[in-house]
Amino acid sequence: MLNLQSKFGQKLMTIGNWVAALVTINLVWFVINLPVLIMLILSFTLPLNQTYAVTMTLVTIMLVAFTMPATTAAYHAVHEWQTTDSGSFIKVTWHAYLQALMHWQPNLLGAVFASGWLILLRTTTGNVMLHVATLVYGLVLLTVWNGWNYSQFEKQSLLALMVAHPVKLVLSAVATVILFALNFELHLIFFILLFSMSLAALATYRLFTPRPLTKDATEQQS
Repeated sequence: MLNLQSKFGQKLMTIGNWVAALVTINLVWFVINLPVLIMLILSFTLPLNQTYAVTMTLVTIMLVAFTMPATTAAYHAVHEWQTTDSGSFIKVTWHAYLQALMHWQPNLLGAVFASGWLILLRTTTGNVMLHVATLVYGLVLLTVWNGWNYSQFEKQSLLALMVAHPVKLVLSAVATVILFALNFELHLIFFILLFSMSLAALATYRLFTPRPLTKDATEQQS
């Protein structure tokens, strides 16, 4: 029988709690964004006509109502987890979503830029140079959005954060892209369901707030 009081058992419990927190936060994000994901899949199957324009208008509205505030909520929940080790992550994430929903101006701005990028991504597939430029533009948008989400919990404006830590913000965006790209390329449906956004938020948090050395690690360095 496994002894949970042993050193190995304690480490196993720590890992289990860590995974449970990531999964719980991400599940809330996924459930909120499920209608958006369905509409996005539908939009990529439509020809570029009036129906597509109407669909993308609906996608923009959904991004304002679901994706933007839910992503901010995931960042908030990760921040609460890392600073207070709260155990009620469903409640924390949901309440953070409702609060973020009230910030309609940044949500609307982010949604308009995001939907515009999606349209450009679709319409520039025939031109390699324009398509690459669109991908770079998307990385810049994601860098700014990640920075804005992180700046909500720090006593620092987005502009100051971007000036002080441009490399960290770019790395945060690259990590987010890699995590989602792995899912779509490898068809890891369980990954987007269980880990994608929460793990991306955690990666961003850890880039800016490295975990302090443990006592054992400090003694080894001494």
